[in-house]
Amino acid sequence: MKSDVREKEDSYILEIDLPGCEKEDIKTYLDDGYLVVSAELNKKHEEDNGKLIRSERYSGQYQRSFYVGTEIDQDEIKASFKHGVLKLIVPKESKKVPEKMQIEIK
Repeated sequence: MKSDVREKEDSYILEIDLPGCEKEDIKTYLDDGYLVVSAELNKKHEEDNGKLIRSERYSGQYQRSFYVGTEIDQDEIKASFKHGVLKLIVPKESKKVPEKMQIEIK
């Protein structure tokens, strides 16, 4: 997963390239101080499209973790997915969270 991380005064902005993925295939959650992003891309080759001779595009699972600390509140992380790019806005400081929670992508 190619990603950019930018720092602002009160937050971090993560932009992660996930070409070919659908929003439903992406999972984001906090786990013991880490923001974990995982996605699954399954290429389907139809018989109507002809015989596949060569394939260079990736198919499978992606996962990436970013340490954000244990003081981040899952409800304060904002996530959006547009044009194959997942954008996460993570506040720098917050209150303590449970060990593992799902983050909704809008």
